[in-house]
Amino acid sequence: MAAHTAPLWVKAGHEVVVYTISNHPEKISEFKGVQIRHMFNPEKRLGLAGQFIYDLLCIIDARRKNFDVILQLGYTTSGIWSFLWPKDKTVTNMDGLEHQRAKYAGLLSLFLKWSERRASKRSKLLIADNPEIAKYLKAYNVPIRTIAYGSKVVEEDQNYKELLGRHHLPTDNFHLHIGRIQPDNHVFEILDAAASTGETLVTVGDYTTRYGRKLKATFPETNIIYAGTIYDKSVLNGLRTRATFYLHGHSVGGTNPALLEAMGSGAMVLAHDNPFNASVLGGLGALWKDEEALALLLTQRPSHAIRNEQSRLSRERISAHFNWEDVAESYLLAFTSIK
Repeated sequence: MAAHTAPLWVKAGHEVVVYTISNHPEKISEFKGVQIRHMFNPEKRLGLAGQFIYDLLCIIDARRKNFDVILQLGYTTSGIWSFLWPKDKTVTNMDGLEHQRAKYAGLLSLFLKWSERRASKRSKLLIADNPEIAKYLKAYNVPIRTIAYGSKVVEEDQNYKELLGRHHLPTDNFHLHIGRIQPDNHVFEILDAAASTGETLVTVGDYTTRYGRKLKATFPETNIIYAGTIYDKSVLNGLRTRATFYLHGHSVGGTNPALLEAMGSGAMVLAHDNPFNASVLGGLGALWKDEEALALLLTQRPSHAIRNEQSRLSRERISAHFNWEDVAESYLLAFTSIK
């Protein structure tokens, strides 16, 4: 989000500084007019504790520079330092409902809930990336603005077929899943539906984690292609535009960028049935509650006419409601409202 919006804020005449970690592989001090500040990050040596130190150093530096507005994208490790946030100029994007994620259980979940409360109390304005998140945040009685993320519209390119072939990936008659391999993204249900139907599934994500290895061992079926992590945008766009269905299992959080990218590519989406996904889709695609419902959907084949209409409407929805120019302008209006 920062990479797309910050340069547009510079074009609008503002001075913009973005903080990043000292060990970031790209050692740049400027990006499209945006100043980049690299702050010490001992995460590799200290693990999670290093993130708390990094956030502290960023906050101290931002206070020293006396910026007009401080935008925080998330609060998970900065909430503990919230007593240092300049309340009259802090805007916080609250991201998803972190404490509800399955990977954050027990004491960690309680800490994240506490951090959420601290972020709401120490911010002048809260940003929700989804209307359902905004409804949840109303309980804190703090001003809220709903600003989604953006995405680009990608048209189908005949070169994608050749590109996928070179990467030994299917080019037709397959389904696609892209996402973090964790329980609250319902990866188990997606793999189970593919295994039970025999439908070809390409799943993109890091399966080298403990949970990922467990899933691969549970579903060794040859029709499931574990493609690993893919960062090449052209390959990802090729997969999205040529897949029969894009399977989206995210259930905790608001507007998911991966879902927007799929819609911007004209993919026909089968998404987990929850208010966040339903809000983004706006009636497009289909929703499923469990692996049985998803398996039933996977065996259906929309006609070319329906598929083409869905692709057109998906791209139009991204252009109209989830474009980066509108996102950047909405943030500037939000910043102006707190002055």
